[in-house]
Amino acid sequence: MNGQQQQPLRHVVIGVGAIVFEAHRPGITSERSQIVGVCDIREDAARERAAEFGCPWYLDYREMLAEQHPDVAVVTTPHYLHAEMAIACLRAGCHVLVEKPMALEVAEADAMVDAQAEAKRLLAVVFQHRHRPEVRAARRLIRQGRIGEIQRLRMIASWPRTERYYAMATWRATWWGEGGGVLMNQSPHDLDLVCHLMGAPSRVAAWTQTRVHKIEVEDTASAMLEWPNGATGFLHMTTAEGKTNSEVEIIGTGGILSIGQGTLSFQEFETDAKRFLLETDEIWRGPALHPVEVELEAGEGNHAAVYRNLHAAILDGTPLGSDGREGRNSLELANAINYSSHLRSEVTLPIDRARYSEFLAELKRGSTRR
Repeated sequence: MNGQQQQPLRHVVIGVGAIVFEAHRPGITSERSQIVGVCDIREDAARERAAEFGCPWYLDYREMLAEQHPDVAVVTTPHYLHAEMAIACLRAGCHVLVEKPMALEVAEADAMVDAQAEAKRLLAVVFQHRHRPEVRAARRLIRQGRIGEIQRLRMIASWPRTERYYAMATWRATWWGEGGGVLMNQSPHDLDLVCHLMGAPSRVAAWTQTRVHKIEVEDTASAMLEWPNGATGFLHMTTAEGKTNSEVEIIGTGGILSIGQGTLSFQEFETDAKRFLLETDEIWRGPALHPVEVELEAGEGNHAAVYRNLHAAILDGTPLGSDGREGRNSLELANAINYSSHLRSEVTLPIDRARYSEFLAELKRGSTRR
């Protein structure tokens, strides 16, 4: 397809009763999209959205796919339904946009990527934070080599959640419904940024805890990571602390990069740090640091940006901001952190799919909330 096509892309939405649907609204009602069907297991939610958009409503998404033959299917249902529904939509001939996390476990993500390849359609995962101006600038600096050889990463992600939040749905904060806690609900964006900026790690040693909430999954996770080049990282993610906080620091031989919500700081070493430490006559210090002003491009890290990218990929051939293969990386990292904590030992990536599936199946059988 090309940008000259006049007809908007025909979209259907599965899960219009979800809270996150409001975030999708600006993108799904753009000039390049048209809603031709909505589906939800709650008839009142489906009817209300259908009346709003002037389209048919359904309780069965497969019936909707068969009748509407959409160009794009958007999946905003609870996590445990993502893989099944996305694969069905791909096989029905749709491009698919699925909310994060793309699945409960990496084996399901593998199946989704395989289905996408067989269907010759696009599979996009909602990682809107990739579109934040400060994240785009940070990735550009890394790819330009301005950070030098990356040596270390530190990420802190605190997203306070109350007991009332966890009580809002029976699938929430369960092994069967979410496949984990903070790692699978609040921190997929943070884990995605780690993989997006640094690449997938090769080794993980992690500890998970349920420190505050009365839930069966973790509300806090900490992990040490190692990358193939020897770089290391520390991650801390929680819903059990009072302060909202999101920060990433990347240190390389060329400089220090600090990323916050809407902020970016880059300090450049006067000389390469590794060379300085090996060759200098100094004893007590590293090379001098100088702040560098970084120009940020216009834009926002929201769902509208995800839709603009998806529509451009379908109609104009623009690369997807986050396809299924890249979306799989953060899911595998989340799985690896939970698995490492369970085993009380380090885990290498790629993780053993069959063993992780057995581990998760055992936890699902022990779930107490249905």
